[in-house]
Amino acid sequence: MTGSSRDYTAYGLHFRSALALPFEPLPGPPAGEADVTIRFGPTPAALPRPRDTDRMKPIEMGILWETAPGTFLLHVPGLARYYVTDGRDIVIESCGGSAHAMSMFLTGTVLAVLLQQRGLIPFHASAVATGTGAVLFAGWSGEGKSSLLAALIERGYAAMSDDVTAVEMDAAGQPRALAAFSYMRLWRDVLDMLDWQGRTRVQEGMEKYLIPMGSFSPAPAPVRAVFFLTQSNGSDIAVESMSSPTAFAVLRKVTYRKGFLKGLGQQPRHFRTLVAMAKNVPVFRVTRPTHPLLLDALADRIDAHLRGEPPCAGADAVGGQAESPAVAGD
Repeated sequence: MTGSSRDYTAYGLHFRSALALPFEPLPGPPAGEADVTIRFGPTPAALPRPRDTDRMKPIEMGILWETAPGTFLLHVPGLARYYVTDGRDIVIESCGGSAHAMSMFLTGTVLAVLLQQRGLIPFHASAVATGTGAVLFAGWSGEGKSSLLAALIERGYAAMSDDVTAVEMDAAGQPRALAAFSYMRLWRDVLDMLDWQGRTRVQEGMEKYLIPMGSFSPAPAPVRAVFFLTQSNGSDIAVESMSSPTAFAVLRKVTYRKGFLKGLGQQPRHFRTLVAMAKNVPVFRVTRPTHPLLLDALADRIDAHLRGEPPCAGADAVGGQAESPAVAGD
C-alpha cells in the first residue's frame, strides 16, 4: 500500500496518490505540482475545534465524521480513517480494510468532501457532453442514472461523470460541470443487456461492476439542462418542466453529502450555486415505470429531447405542463 505514487486527473485536478485508485492512471506525471496529494499516515483522534459538535456524528451505519472549515475527519470502522484538509491533502490510516475497498470509499464520500472544500458543489448526478454544454441526470441511488448514461453512450454521447457530478461557478457567475473519472459503475443486468466487457467488481459479493466508459469528454462545460429521474406505478415515461422554485428544491435534495456543507462553511456558496442553476438552467422531472426499466425507451426519449425533436402526441402531459426542448445542436 505504501509503494510508489500514481497520477490521475478528475474534476480539473491532478491527483498524486499513494493508494492505487480504481481507475487507469496517467501514463506519466504531468508538469507541475499535484493539486491533491493522497498519502498514508496517522490521522488525529478528533478535530480540535469541530464545528457544531464535540463528538463524532454518524453519517451511515458504522460511519462517523467530524468537520470544520478546511478540515474533515471520517472513520469507517474496519476499513480506514480519512483526514481531508484544505481541499489539497488526504491522509489515510488503515483500519484493516483492503486497498480496493479503501479506494472505492475514497472516490465517493471522501472525494466529495475535498471538492466541497475547494468550493465545488457535488451533485448525485451523471452527465453527458452535448454540442451546447453538459446535461445532468440527477436522482437518488436506484433511479437509473448510470443505466441511462450507459444507454446514451451507446447512442453516441460522450460521458462526463457517473453518479457524482461537480459544479462550479465560472467567471461570469454561470454554473459549469467538471468531468470526473472515465469509469462508471453498473449492475450486472445492465452490463449483460449492453454486452459490455472489461468488468471489475466494485465490492465482493455485489453484482455491481466498475467499467471504462466507451466515450468520455474531459473538458469542463456549461450546465445546459438537468433531468431529475423518478419512478411511478404508471406505464408511461413522462417529462415535466419545473418552475425555478421547484427546481431549487430538487437541486438541494440531490446535492451530494450536503450535510457536510454547514461545518465546512460552504452553505453560502451552495445557496448561490443552486440559485444560479434554478434561474438559468432548465430543470425537468423524468418519470418512468418502476418495472420494467424500459431503458431503451427512456434513452430514446431523452435523446430526442436533447436534439429538440417534438415528443409523441400526448406522451408528455404531466400536471398540465407541456415538455419543451432542453438542448438542441448536439
